[in-house]
Amino acid sequence: MNQWLGMTVREIAPGRVTIAIRWREELISSPERQSIHGGIIATIIDGAGNYALAAVVGGALPTISLSVDYHRRAGPGELTAVARPVHIGRTISTADVLVYDRGGKLVASGRGSYLGAGSAR
Repeated sequence: MNQWLGMTVREIAPGRVTIAIRWREELISSPERQSIHGGIIATIIDGAGNYALAAVVGGALPTISLSVDYHRRAGPGELTAVARPVHIGRTISTADVLVYDRGGKLVASGRGSYLGAGSAR
């Protein structure tokens, strides 16, 4: 899914990973409003959170749960997600993610919980 979305890692820095996806017509849920489907935004949050943890533990972690808050319509233009690890544990690891539109406005935020760091090895 991440490859189909065209997720691009923009930055890997200590304690932060930034990814982006570019706007494509097949991502919209409402042609009249020109807004990206909420499931796409949830997938971005899940992927970015996992990348942030993988950058620390050395591998992808299976998702346990995901919470998403939608703050505004995600219209045409690139979306950027900034993810930060919150906790890296043997059993459960978590990451927080903020998603911004091309104007830098917050469109969504979320937190992913993933099977602990011991599962990446």
